[in-house]
Amino acid sequence: MNKQHKLFHICIFSSFTLFTMAGVNKLLFITSTMKEGRNHKKDKIYEWRFGKIHYTKRGKGTPLLLIHDMIPGSSDYEWQEIIKPLSKTHTVYTLDLLGFGCSEKPAITYTNYLYVQLITDFIKNIIGRRCDLITSGSSASIAIMACRLDQSLFNRMMFISPDTLADTTKIPTKRTKTLKFILELPIIGTFLYNTQVNYCKIKASFKKYYFSNPYSVNTKLVEAYTEASQLHGSNSRYVYSSLRGNYINFSISHALSEINNSIYLINGADTANYKQIAKEYQRQNASIETNIIYHAKHFPQLENPSGLLKHCYIFFS
Repeated sequence: MNKQHKLFHICIFSSFTLFTMAGVNKLLFITSTMKEGRNHKKDKIYEWRFGKIHYTKRGKGTPLLLIHDMIPGSSDYEWQEIIKPLSKTHTVYTLDLLGFGCSEKPAITYTNYLYVQLITDFIKNIIGRRCDLITSGSSASIAIMACRLDQSLFNRMMFISPDTLADTTKIPTKRTKTLKFILELPIIGTFLYNTQVNYCKIKASFKKYYFSNPYSVNTKLVEAYTEASQLHGSNSRYVYSSLRGNYINFSISHALSEINNSIYLINGADTANYKQIAKEYQRQNASIETNIIYHAKHFPQLENPSGLLKHCYIFFS
C-alpha cells in the first residue's frame, strides 16, 4: 500500500510538472510574437516541396541573394541595414531559410544538403538566372556546397564571418544524437529549447559573441531575433536540435578548393580568430580575397553596415 501511495504521488508530481512546462511554453510563444513586428510582414512566398519559404525582392539590376546566418532567431532581419542601398544597383533577394523566421518549420531533421537543395531550387525557380551571393556565418557552407553542385547558378560570392573549416567537420556523435532526441520531445524538449532560446539568452549572446560594442545591442534587435525564434510555436525547436546535433555541418574543404568563382571573405576586426579563418580558406583556395571590417565582430552588416557596404560596392561593381 505504501508503494502504491508513493507511486501515486510521483504520478501527480510528474503530471503537475509537465502541465507547468506546457503552460510556460505556451506563454513564451504568445508573449514573444504578440507584438507582430518585422517577422509578421507579408513577404512573397515560394512554395517549396518541404515547406513555404518567405522571401523578399527589391530593386532593379543584376540579382543578388542574401542568406542569413543559422544561429537561434536568425532571419533576413539581419540584412535590414544594407538592403535599401544595395537595391539601387541590384535586384536584391532575401529569404528565411526553412526552419527559420517566417518560413515553415517542419518536424524534420535539417541537414546541409537540405539547404543546398533549397538554395539551388530558389535560384532556378524564383531568381531564374545566375546571381551574386552574400552569406552570413554558417550559411557559407551551404553556398559552397551548392556552388560545387552547380556552378552555373552562381557568380561572385561574399562570405561574412564564415565558420572555421574545423567547425564544418563536426559530425553527429552519440552525445549530440541524444541531445537532439531530448530536444525533440513534445513538452520537455520544447521547455529546454525555451530555456536556451529566449530574450535574455539572445541578448547575452549578442553582447558577448556577436557585437564588438555590447552597448549597441538594442531592444528592437533582440526582440526581432526572439520573435523569429518563436514563430510557429514548438516546431521552432527542430532546426535548433539539428544544429545542436551537428546534422547541418558538412566538410567543405574539398568543395572550396574546386570552385572557380570569385570569393571575398569578410570578418569583423574584433573577431578573435579572423586571421586563422582567412588563412584556412586561402589554403584551400588561393584566389580567395579577404578583408576586415573595423568596429565590428560577427555581424558587420548590423553593427557597421556602412563599412560593409564599401566592400560590397567594390566587389559587386
